[in-house]
Amino acid sequence: MSDQPESRLILSQSSAGSAASVEDHPLVRSLRSILREIDDEYERERENLRRTLPDTNVKDRTLAMLKARHLQRRETYARELSALLDGRE
Repeated sequence: MSDQPESRLILSQSSAGSAASVEDHPLVRSLRSILREIDDEYERERENLRRTLPDTNVKDRTLAMLKARHLQRRETYARELSALLDGRE
């Protein structure tokens, strides 16, 4: 059994090995789409908070917590995407 993540094995088994085929792989496209959705949601929430909260320490802490949650949510997807793209050699 290999030490590669399952998604990398799927990618290597189903793609021809070229960089273009990796970019077009459904798993890569799906991960990018998920990351875009997470980023878009973060931007909407951040703008909403900036508009609705008064300029206080509460606003600063809330925005910092939102950013931390955003980075945590996208970390796994970004790491997986990076592993897939790094393995395209």
